[in-house]
Amino acid sequence: MSKYTPLTEWLRRQTEDSVELTFSEVERIIGDKLPPSARKYKSGRHCLRWWDNEWGAPESDARLAADFETVMVDLENETVRLRRIRGV
Repeated sequence: MSKYTPLTEWLRRQTEDSVELTFSEVERIIGDKLPPSARKYKSGRHCLRWWDNEWGAPESDARLAADFETVMVDLENETVRLRRIRGV
């Protein structure tokens, strides 16, 4: 079980097609601190892309397994908006 499994389970219980969470709420859900890269990089070719929607990293796998994708990251306010993926 990944440390991000609680996030997958939490997202699967959501009834809305979009959720907005603070980074602190994500930390509460997973029961651990987010890595520094989650607060530093939105995405990019030469950096860790914590919030990207690509399979292969435990944190993105957790979101995608629940059929949610990242649609907005606000690093200044430490919030993330996730949207249910349609057609899955």
